[in-house]
Amino acid sequence: METLVSIVILTKNSFGVVQRLMAAIQDQEFQHPYELIFMDNQSSDDTVAYLQSIPHLRKRIIPVAEGRFSHSGTRMQAAREAQGKIVVFFTDDIVPIGRDFLERLTAPVLSGQAAAAYGVWQINPQWHDPVDAYLHNNWFRDHDDFVEPIPAYCWEKFPPELRRRLSNFDNCSSCLDRETLLRLQFPPVPYGEDMLFARKMILNGLRVALVKEAKFFHWHKVKPSYMFRRMCIDSHLSVQEFNIYYVSRLRGVIKAIVLRVLHRTFIAFFKIRMPLSKKIYWSWYNARILSADFFGKFAGILTAETAAKGFSPLKKKLFKMKTCILAEIDQKSILRY
Repeated sequence: METLVSIVILTKNSFGVVQRLMAAIQDQEFQHPYELIFMDNQSSDDTVAYLQSIPHLRKRIIPVAEGRFSHSGTRMQAAREAQGKIVVFFTDDIVPIGRDFLERLTAPVLSGQAAAAYGVWQINPQWHDPVDAYLHNNWFRDHDDFVEPIPAYCWEKFPPELRRRLSNFDNCSSCLDRETLLRLQFPPVPYGEDMLFARKMILNGLRVALVKEAKFFHWHKVKPSYMFRRMCIDSHLSVQEFNIYYVSRLRGVIKAIVLRVLHRTFIAFFKIRMPLSKKIYWSWYNARILSADFFGKFAGILTAETAAKGFSPLKKKLFKMKTCILAEIDQKSILRY
């Protein structure tokens, strides 16, 4: 039977997380023939041995050399290798919700309603940060089911925030028409290829679907250093591609951190039922992560000129850190979003 869907999963030392994803995939009520393609970035644990043990007839493990991984390039390599009409991209640590997840995620593309579709990221309050889950899990309700094609002359009239919102896309769980992907291609960037590709599709007369019924769990418990690095890159890209400044002044960074830390602490102590020890733990965790988040966003907007303006050793240090991060990201992308 001809392969209709190619499911691509990016892995690196994924043993312990990819099993949950595979269990969910194998439990799907999905009638279409599909292949599994694992793009493994030199795993040094038991990941490859586990992948080899998966009893699926249409399965390939493609090694990605150390230093050659990128979110755009590795996915494009997989798309060229794929045999399916459509390509589904998953990161290794998502957990699809429901046995109809794949059916729902692929439906807009298989039916021709859209050239691409993506699912709804959720946070499981039992596994992860309950405060983040409380704030985040309804994000999709005010988004349209489809983003329609937009002429370039209209696009330029839109404010930056609207252009960024319309370009929302998520390669943690996405489905794309393979011919469209090979024709337009993910841009050769180390990070943010999904939203830039969504923008390209919209401006090339194609629809993008948000499948609100295709929900999946995904969350990372990260260190502040990771969050700083990621937000620095995200902020730099948002300024460069959409002219969006999440923060503009150091004073605004401090204000944003204080207000959000107080807000999340209030939620932890007065809105969510959990043991006192967890209220304290997650409040402290969020305070550290929010600080890294906003200082990273501020670092991302700095230029040599703005960093040198006035007497601010902190701005100079943040700009130096940004320069190092951007230089490094071209050599080694952040594996997990």
